[in-house]
Amino acid sequence: MQDNKNWNEQKEFKGGYYGLKIMLFIYNFGGRYIFNFVLLIVMFFYYLIAKKQRQYSREFLDSVNTTREKRGLKKLKLSTFAHFMSFGFMLMDKLKSWQGKIVLGKDVCYRGDCENVMIKYKDQGRFIVCSHFGDIEALRAIYTKNSPYIINSIFYTDNAKNYNRFLKTLSPTSNINIITTTSMGPDTAVLLKEKIDDRQIVAIAADRIPTTYNSNQNNRTCSVEFLGRKAKFPQGPFILASILKCPIILVFGLKNPITKIIDIVCIDFCEKLILDRRDKEASLQKHIQRYAKELEDLVIEYPYQWFNFFDFFKE
Repeated sequence: MQDNKNWNEQKEFKGGYYGLKIMLFIYNFGGRYIFNFVLLIVMFFYYLIAKKQRQYSREFLDSVNTTREKRGLKKLKLSTFAHFMSFGFMLMDKLKSWQGKIVLGKDVCYRGDCENVMIKYKDQGRFIVCSHFGDIEALRAIYTKNSPYIINSIFYTDNAKNYNRFLKTLSPTSNINIITTTSMGPDTAVLLKEKIDDRQIVAIAADRIPTTYNSNQNNRTCSVEFLGRKAKFPQGPFILASILKCPIILVFGLKNPITKIIDIVCIDFCEKLILDRRDKEASLQKHIQRYAKELEDLVIEYPYQWFNFFDFFKE
């Protein structure tokens, strides 16, 4: 989880790779119940010491209920500790998915006609927009094991290096390529355009400001309405989408609190994102606001799947 300030201001935990290895060891040799017991202890102690994360969780959950009330929906009884535990269980599902222990059609299911959205553009390169909401890793793992398409995942931070190494130990043959970058420059755009032209998939999270962000500089972000408040979203993913000129699909993997199944939600955002040359900023604002609205619609339904434990609404 993240500390105060912005998520991107945090240093990579040196033992992160080994922490993941320890979790995997406990799960493999202790089983699900031992893993859950250890996870409960770890999350409980973290919950006690993570004062700021508790505060951010509470503020977020309160915003969810405020938004639900405004929409005429029933308020939910939401617990910050349950929110923390949901994060822990997501890590377990992440490990299971890369080991091939989460099965499409049993543990993970398309919601409604979402499968048709993915099939619609199967003969083209696709730009997948995701977020730190739900378990996109489970979908990434399942899709790479059940699809001939190569997935190129963009990470805005060097923190992905250890994670990439860890994934290779779990699934050496997976068709996933992690591209690490600190900014979205012309070279990266050209590389990704080649992959799209080769009918590959490019995936990027669009809910966090890049690592180069500095609140004192004029950065490429848009401030839009989200959960009744103003929140900054990066322009980069949407500028990139306009350059790639391919279908844009929003994809989420959301753990259903009732069925305990991961619901795959796919939203056909547009066949090609076109920015108005006369007023590019206004055009970006419109597309990002639409993305934030789609995100909000799902967040108020699956609040415990929100894994941005930092001040998301920071000015």
